[in-house]
Amino acid sequence: MARRKDHTHEQIRSLAIEAVLAHLQQAPASDMSLRKLAQQLGYSPGTLINVFGSYDLLLLSVNAHTLDQLAAHLPSADLASTEPTELATLEHTHLRLLALASAYLDFARQHRYQWQLLFDHRLPEDEALPVWQQQRISDLFAQLEALLAACSPRASAGECQRAARTLWASVHGICVLSLSEKLFTSEVDDGPAMLASLIQHYISAWHQAHKEC
Repeated sequence: MARRKDHTHEQIRSLAIEAVLAHLQQAPASDMSLRKLAQQLGYSPGTLINVFGSYDLLLLSVNAHTLDQLAAHLPSADLASTEPTELATLEHTHLRLLALASAYLDFARQHRYQWQLLFDHRLPEDEALPVWQQQRISDLFAQLEALLAACSPRASAGECQRAARTLWASVHGICVLSLSEKLFTSEVDDGPAMLASLIQHYISAWHQAHKEC
């Protein structure tokens, strides 16, 4: 293991993030600590704090990497349609949302502990979420908002934002229960079918509600 001054701050940052990500392939973040991580890397805990600012910000940097992975894993929400009719737009939106929801479940299954850390980790109450992390989150929601807006042009931006988060929260709940095997259905894995049912009914109701405005 390299000694302390053998790496730059950026190199230490990369090594620490890679080490936590490797750990999360096998075990939850609760099994890791600043002391254990520093010992593994051959640096003092103080060095890691100096590089990241705090252990919380170190974990937030790991979460940023996870969000980048998630964004790359999700299919593009391409709004192009060969038949720009109302029916074609509705069907296109349904298919794209289902593809996004299915990919979200797939990512959660492949990277379970990384995915869990996204929602388990909390910054101190007096510490705001950094702009670089908030932007990643906003970019992911923007895909949903664009699809909903295309499906129902009469909906306001605020309505699209609220609907996008409502839809994501519902998809997320199914994913959580699917991973913990708490869906309580007769099927061994009913997660994908439940996602399909959710998307079909939600997007139909969303379109109908704004069609009548």
